[in-house]
Amino acid sequence: MNLKLLYLSSAAAAISVMAPQAYAAEAQSNSSADSANEYGEILVTAQRRSESIQDVPIAISAFNAEMVEASGSTNITSLNGVVPNVVLQTQGLVANVPMISIRGMSSADPDPNADPKVSTIIDGVYIPFVSSTMLDLFDVERVEILKGPQGVLFGKNNLAGTINIISARPTDDFGGEVRLSLGSFGLKQVRGKINTGLFADGALAAKLAVNVRDYNGYARNVITGNRLNGSNVKSLRGALAYDRGGAFNTTLVVDWLKQKTAGPAPHVLDNGDPNWDLLPDETKTDVYKTASLFDPYANTETYGGSLTSNLDLGYGSLTAVLGYRHQTYVTRGDYDGLIHPAPALDVTRDFSGEAKTAELRYASPAGEPVDFVVGVYYQTDEWRQYSTVLASPTLTTRAQLNQNTESYAAFMLVNAHPADGLTLSIGGRYSHDRKKYHIASQVFNSGTQTSSFANPFEASWSEFTPRLTVNYEVTPSIMVYGNYSQGYKAGGYNSRGTIAENVGPYNPERVNAIEVGAKTDLFDRLLRFNIAGFVNKYKDLQGSVTKMGAVRAENITTNIAAAKIYGFEIETLLRPASGFTIGTNLAYLHARYTDFCADVDGVFTTSQTDPGQCGPATPVILNGVPTGNYAVPVDNSHLVFANAPKWSGSLSLDYAIPASFGEVKLHGDARYTARYNTWGRSNNPGYFRDEVVLMNASISFAGQDDQWKVTAYGTNLTDKKVISGATNAGNTPISQFYQAPREFGVDFSVKF
Repeated sequence: MNLKLLYLSSAAAAISVMAPQAYAAEAQSNSSADSANEYGEILVTAQRRSESIQDVPIAISAFNAEMVEASGSTNITSLNGVVPNVVLQTQGLVANVPMISIRGMSSADPDPNADPKVSTIIDGVYIPFVSSTMLDLFDVERVEILKGPQGVLFGKNNLAGTINIISARPTDDFGGEVRLSLGSFGLKQVRGKINTGLFADGALAAKLAVNVRDYNGYARNVITGNRLNGSNVKSLRGALAYDRGGAFNTTLVVDWLKQKTAGPAPHVLDNGDPNWDLLPDETKTDVYKTASLFDPYANTETYGGSLTSNLDLGYGSLTAVLGYRHQTYVTRGDYDGLIHPAPALDVTRDFSGEAKTAELRYASPAGEPVDFVVGVYYQTDEWRQYSTVLASPTLTTRAQLNQNTESYAAFMLVNAHPADGLTLSIGGRYSHDRKKYHIASQVFNSGTQTSSFANPFEASWSEFTPRLTVNYEVTPSIMVYGNYSQGYKAGGYNSRGTIAENVGPYNPERVNAIEVGAKTDLFDRLLRFNIAGFVNKYKDLQGSVTKMGAVRAENITTNIAAAKIYGFEIETLLRPASGFTIGTNLAYLHARYTDFCADVDGVFTTSQTDPGQCGPATPVILNGVPTGNYAVPVDNSHLVFANAPKWSGSLSLDYAIPASFGEVKLHGDARYTARYNTWGRSNNPGYFRDEVVLMNASISFAGQDDQWKVTAYGTNLTDKKVISGATNAGNTPISQFYQAPREFGVDFSVKF
């Protein structure tokens, strides 16, 4: 075991045996009792302390379990359109990979070497593999979406923001819940959880949650006759909490998930390729029908857990978090969208990886003239992937990829309170990342190896990222704030390079972010009105370009551009009557490149000049040998940012009507998004998602304290045909991937 991980693990183990009988720790807690205050308001841990969301001087949206359930959410992408300036979609090309965009910054590369720009934290543990983040939201206590760089307190790859997910903890009392859901396209889902209540003289409590979901899918492969965009999911989550009411408490959470996904089902656009004419006519007009010689799939299995321990030291608290994650998956897809020639861009990925995390932090007592949080962090992951690309009937490429990543950091955030209502904060994080990468690639023509290379690579990067914040409580119900922060994302290597020149490394990307805002609860908490404005300036932006490989042009990540993104967000919550809430949000986003001089189209010629050229031509090298062709960089600052709608907003209504048996609960929401580009590498209209308003609704009949509940729901009620994304590979046609059409369902739940 690495010495750094051993050191932090030993510190956590030391906390686990130090349990003096004193009063309960005031450290942050993840128990359900801490999820809301006396007003039913969500408490969050965005600053590593449990506090009201209205007291946190950053833009943050949070959902407790009831809100997640009311929105009809099944996984993290179901919250798409609810949070201003946040896009949550499936990646499209690979079914088990999400695409998360916060304030116009997104990444959706399915390969594990491509670190995300938005980090996902589950129960305090950073998740390095993006295919592990399609988390089912059953039995989740809350979801926090933090916007802007969060590296000081939330670790690596927080360039654009953080998704912080906290699962429900064991309760003090025995009880449980069983839920059965039936819906469109063969949806059958059974979810259950049971709490043991306190046992072992009140020192322990445990729980177990189970989820089984089967969904046939809403698309069809007309060649095989099978349904696509469906999935089969089995998952378990268990938790064990220890707390004798003294200075020490600890919680262990473990989970396991196995998911088989069929799809995706691309709708292929005509690009003039005569092979497009060979597609069945029904697939050209029906976006929910596709033609593939095999059914694409993604089969994923993952397990892991976290151990969180808190120790009250009498003056402040010590927290240790240990995490582990293991994942395997196999995916296969047809990336050209055509049936002739065959095979063509038939891609299989076979992946296995594991990650370990350790964090130790100290939080001083709140309520003092100066309080602070200080800590150290260590994370390592290693993985291997075998990739096979059947590029054409005669050409095949194979790659064996291995990477070992090691990251460590030290961080601190200090809050000073020089006057009533005024808080000045200064913090920073020093981060160090090292990646050891090995790639072995072979190219075969009609079974004969024609080229190969095998190279080890190693690089490391270090960065200090500061944060400065000032916030002032004008009145107990009005707080204004401003903050400046920097974000950093490490460099890396390309997995799709078939020649050494295309592997990398590429360099880190960075952002300078400014945010100002106000959080208010007005008219005796009748109206909540929050507003935030921001300006983010990115440099050395990591993005994809097309370069010549051993047999074809390849999509390669490199440092391509600088950008400026600014906008604002407004969130309101009106409580006009008991049990009646109206929520609205409105977001504006202006995302533009300020410098983008690169060759992105993969078209290489013998000429060293091109219209719009902005830099010197670069010789195209193939295995160290000049080909006589050149890559000519041109000004691409006109390209539209991916997943950055200019305007977005939502309206939600919730009304609980008292009844003799309990309550009737009504929910409805409308989610608006302006037209936006889902690809970002071209302004071709085929990559754009049209302007749309999506509408959802539900009605529930619930007994006292929700002891039983029957819910009928509908999603996409107006049956809009909406793409979640669009891609292409080289000169292949554009493939669009569509969200589900209108769906209905019913949900039965019983608590005991």
